[in-house]
Amino acid sequence: MSVNYNFDSLQSLLSVDGNINAIIIALITVGLITIITIMNYSFENILHGSHSIGYRLTFELIEAIVLAIGMVLVQHIFKAINSGDMRSWFYATTQLTLLLYSLYTMHNRIIEIMNIIAPIYIFGYRALTGYNNYLLLFAISTVMLALTVIYIYRHTDLILSSQWRFIVLQVMYGAFWWAIIWPFHKFTLSYTINMIVGFIAYMYLIRYLAKWIRNSFKNYNNLSEKVNYDELTGIRNRANFDSASKEVFNVYSKEPDVPLTIAMFDIDHFKSFNDTYGHLAGDKVLRHVATYFEHQLFKQTTRGQLFRYGGEEFVIIFRGLTADESASIIREIRNGLINDPLEYNGKELNIKVSFGVTELQESDKSFRELFSRVDKYLYESKDSGRNRMTVENKIVSFEKFF
Repeated sequence: MSVNYNFDSLQSLLSVDGNINAIIIALITVGLITIITIMNYSFENILHGSHSIGYRLTFELIEAIVLAIGMVLVQHIFKAINSGDMRSWFYATTQLTLLLYSLYTMHNRIIEIMNIIAPIYIFGYRALTGYNNYLLLFAISTVMLALTVIYIYRHTDLILSSQWRFIVLQVMYGAFWWAIIWPFHKFTLSYTINMIVGFIAYMYLIRYLAKWIRNSFKNYNNLSEKVNYDELTGIRNRANFDSASKEVFNVYSKEPDVPLTIAMFDIDHFKSFNDTYGHLAGDKVLRHVATYFEHQLFKQTTRGQLFRYGGEEFVIIFRGLTADESASIIREIRNGLINDPLEYNGKELNIKVSFGVTELQESDKSFRELFSRVDKYLYESKDSGRNRMTVENKIVSFEKFF
């Protein structure tokens, strides 16, 4: 009786330990999925509109490294809590979930390759060192898994929009993986089916969690955009400028050796666009100017931030650039704007702008003093005939550069 009682108690203890271990791994997986989702969402926002292959490849490499670190972390934690025993459907399901979830979430060629070479890396060496009888099964399963991965990578949106496709691809992915694993662990058919069902259920849970995280970030970003971005032009608004101006003044006023330049400009004779062509044309002019300057600033320097101050007035904050360096960039962008007229209802609208440019000085006690000076320079450009730029009280006509 005592022996049986001790044996039952031991089984109960092992069961509790197993449940605790499962909870630990599940929490770690949820944490990794959260990190992967947030990282991917952040990278998407950073890369939005960027066509640089090198830039994109760098972020894809970072995503792949994070995934690899996550899988190694799960492996070591699982070894630690299971005394080095890796023969567990829960461990395999966790690793497969990380791989497949990353494949769905990140449109990343490196992640696709990782999914294809994972069975070769993890189990291939075993097939070559004592399991030669199953080389054909291993090879066929690996090829079929690779084809499944390639299909998922190329048709991700289609699969995620179709419930039955998602289930079928889950079953195929899990089945080919278990066929690769089977020669080394020889699970029974019923156990394998249970593992695949468990894998599908686990993926559904993870997918739901990831969707919730993405929606939360999307709602936050939408709120942030409404607060900080101009609805018409899509660039930073007055509220964002007021916040940024305080930040840059606090930083750069304490760093006299690092320049800070403010440029302010507005569209010459903007009212005439509204009066002649209507307010829709005026809106289009504003969007055109804002978009053109935003794109060109991104191409020429990472140190310029564009804001819509109000009406047809815009402000650019150049961090780490002198007034002369900033004026040179402005001149390039302005010349491009002139050479790229806006077409509206079959007519070309020639848009010209006037600028004021000034650099932070040690005598400036607040951002207000710096801003008052650049505002004054802008009106000097307008009062002297428009289509001009005033840099530190020196007026330059753009016409001289044509």
